Amino acid sequence: MSVQLHPAIEGLDTNSLCYSIYNRLYHNFFNSQDKAYITEGDETSIRLRNAAYGFAEAIAGTATGELPGGISGALLDYLKKTGGGMAGMFRANYGFEAGTGNTRILETFQKDAVFGVRITGNLELGENSLFIGGKQLLSYERKTGTVVFSGDRISFKNSVLKSNGEFIFGRDKETGVFISSEAILLKGKNVYHEGNANLESVDWRMENGFVSENLSVKGQTTLSGLLDACRGVKLGFDGETYISVENQKVSVNTFLSFNPGYGIQTGGIPVLVRANEKDMQLGAVGGELLIGSEQTTKTRLLSNISGVDGDYVLLSKYGAAYFPDSLTVRHSYGDILLSSYREDGGNEGMVIHKSLRFGTFLGAWLEGRENGIGFHSFVEHVSPDERKVLFYETLFKYELSTSRYRPQNRISDSLFVSTDADFISFDKPIESKSSVGIDNSFTRLTDGCLFFTSEHRLLSAADGIKHYGNSYFLDNLSSEKFSSGFAGSGWAIIPNKTTGNTSATFDELTVRRKMRIYELEVQKISATNGSLWVSDSCSGDSVVKIEN
Repeated sequence: MSVQLHPAIEGLDTNSLCYSIYNRLYHNFFNSQDKAYITEGDETSIRLRNAAYGFAEAIAGTATGELPGGISGALLDYLKKTGGGMAGMFRANYGFEAGTGNTRILETFQKDAVFGVRITGNLELGENSLFIGGKQLLSYERKTGTVVFSGDRISFKNSVLKSNGEFIFGRDKETGVFISSEAILLKGKNVYHEGNANLESVDWRMENGFVSENLSVKGQTTLSGLLDACRGVKLGFDGETYISVENQKVSVNTFLSFNPGYGIQTGGIPVLVRANEKDMQLGAVGGELLIGSEQTTKTRLLSNISGVDGDYVLLSKYGAAYFPDSLTVRHSYGDILLSSYREDGGNEGMVIHKSLRFGTFLGAWLEGRENGIGFHSFVEHVSPDERKVLFYETLFKYELSTSRYRPQNRISDSLFVSTDADFISFDKPIESKSSVGIDNSFTRLTDGCLFFTSEHRLLSAADGIKHYGNSYFLDNLSSEKFSSGFAGSGWAIIPNKTTGNTSATFDELTVRRKMRIYELEVQKISATNGSLWVSDSCSGDSVVKIEN
């Protein structure tokens, strides 16, 4: 069964004599024990408390005359003039003096409205404590030789405290606050102050520090953590400021030098890196690298721009451009207008995806069509009443040949030129090394020959033109110059559109064989060295000259 604390102990009045005796007895009992075998609150300490209460109750009852059974106390005798003890109350309400050896040591006094007790000799307290106003103010531990001040608050007002010894606040010097004439320690660590901290020979170490005014460091400064300087910074060397941070800007008055492999990072990604001893790398943070701004008047290129391998100069500082991989051109974020391509050494070049204009953006243009090229232009029709602009397209493309003269032993193709204009006009002669013909027709013009079919043609001869095939004339056939009548000139075969008859006029007519004439009208006949034959009707199959 465990030991129980006496129930009356918790009900003691802390201002009573019994409590005071109990408290002193318990502490004396407790402190006389071996600390290795007792702790506050264990069974031994509870037994000590119960024993101290039993002694305190008996002592307090005897001192006040409250013995059991109503028997008077042992201190009830009256005080004698020659000395002795007294058990009753001693009153001296109109003054009191006490001393020894005919020397006054203690007296009561009144000065104005102040009442008090004055002690002119030494004051010795036989017990361990001093109570004032029912409160224990002062106690003394004989075992440790320690004087204990007790109170919620102790004030010395304007007094000056002097001590040639030491002050310890807390359990001991190693865990509390230690003050002496030589040092101040907090938990065994030195506390630095103006007397020992502002010396060049004293090292300073602290966890946190706050400087209200200027901080001047004469020697080297080493920072192992974050430097927070949000009010401005000036950094430099030998009295010169190289980097300053103030008024929302950072000013650099010197060069920034990076070792190979280092540079400037943004968001943990390098944006400016010294790649090696000579090369620098400039990049973006997973986005675009922007050069220039709206306030930039121009961007000047002071050196060439090469490809990733450095083998080719893509853009020289003087404007020469070379694109070994490919070229793509757009305008105002529109569709692709120009691009390069390459399948192999025999098939590579440029592709015009839209229009290729000439002169201005309103001028004539070329445009790609399916298997061909379209040439576009316009014609202005201006009259007093209106101005009309008509646009036309001429298409150049290759298709299957439809020529009558295409080779029959292989595939043959032709270049076709078509236009939505009405005519094609040339202001210079048209020449061909072979021939000029009509598509899907036998008609063609070659050197010295005009073919209509393979048999019908006009062929240039040495002194004229040869006609192959029948000749049909719908109108006159005459010499360059012709006039009719006996005294006329030239020759002509002329159809009469009124009568439908055709007349021929020649200077001479020679018929080698038979000449048939249905009607012969002779204006004049002259015969020289011959005979004259006149007949109403005659015919002859032959004419024979008669020799004389």
